[in-house]
Amino acid sequence: MSPVPLPSVRVALRSPALAAGVAALLRAFGLTVTDGDEADVLIVDDGWLADPEALAAELEGTAGVVALGSRAWVGALHDLAPDGWAALGTDATPTELLAGVLAAAAGLAALPPEEVLTARDEADDPGPSPEGVTLTPRERDVLSLLAAGLSNKRAARELGVSESTVKFHVQAVYSKLGVQSRAGAVTRGVQLGLISV
Repeated sequence: MSPVPLPSVRVALRSPALAAGVAALLRAFGLTVTDGDEADVLIVDDGWLADPEALAAELEGTAGVVALGSRAWVGALHDLAPDGWAALGTDATPTELLAGVLAAAAGLAALPPEEVLTARDEADDPGPSPEGVTLTPRERDVLSLLAAGLSNKRAARELGVSESTVKFHVQAVYSKLGVQSRAGAVTRGVQLGLISV
């Protein structure tokens, strides 16, 4: 069995010092860091949040994206990078950075540990009374696809509906479950027996 090839990475951080440090870390792990347009994963920072159209253009032909910076990325990445993404703080450890790159390249979504804990705590917070939560069949389908890690775009393809319809159902699920994130919705859905994992 031949080894699985490691993804190539393009570092598009606005800080030259940070970009050089990240590139050096990735090379130390054996990844190929390229300056060209052809890369499996693009690494960006908060500077790209101001211009999502430019970021979308940068992502053309890229399998995934790793965003280093603020929590604001978590909501944006679902739409910007449906094929895989990671949202990490600028203080991410080298191992977290590598895990984020590999997850994004594999089509998965990755969050830093504190973000996962926040989602878990959000699900533990009683919020609106979960008793008697009733989801429509389509909302249950969307919740199941969220649990499977699908982006809005991929969920729309799976269900044969528009991406805006999926976004509408995602927001309805959040509202009914009293959460504000995908991880919170999945955790609350499991707790209420709406989905099984």
